[in-house]
Amino acid sequence: MKIGDQLQKQRKLRHMSQNELAEKLHLTRQSISKWENGTTLPSFANVIAISELFGVSLDELIKGDAALMDKLKDDGKIRLTKLETIVITGLVFVAIALAIIYGTGISMDDVSDWMSGFSLIFFILFANSINRNKFNESLNKKAVIFGILLLITIVVPFIMGIFSGFLQESIRLQKNV
Repeated sequence: MKIGDQLQKQRKLRHMSQNELAEKLHLTRQSISKWENGTTLPSFANVIAISELFGVSLDELIKGDAALMDKLKDDGKIRLTKLETIVITGLVFVAIALAIIYGTGISMDDVSDWMSGFSLIFFILFANSINRNKFNESLNKKAVIFGILLLITIVVPFIMGIFSGFLQESIRLQKNV
């Protein structure tokens, strides 16, 4: 049995709401809901807290939930979340790109022009590749505000660069006439 089903079963046996369980675990009701519907998995610390709260063994809670058992398996490997992978790998590539840019003497204007175009393309590709339902559920008001600000900081320089290029070209053509 999956941990979400086991959690829901144990909670209902004790006539507890998701809110009551969340309060006892010092979590949000949404966290409990996501565990029960299988959207996310609880951390090891939360699995232990659930086990102690309900008075059931860890084995009883997690046996049969292959996804959770894989998550909790310790084989000595460092496991990064997908977000951690994006951030850490991205920063490594930033360092490499900066070394190449400064090492070859490429001008910052050229880099800015390239990056604004690439950032918009990669943002669109990234947005297209995510699971919108799960992503949308995970966004709070702060994340929406930061997302709007991120989009503005990506699109405004890109559009300004396009118009600036057209403006410079039209000025150059007028001077040649």
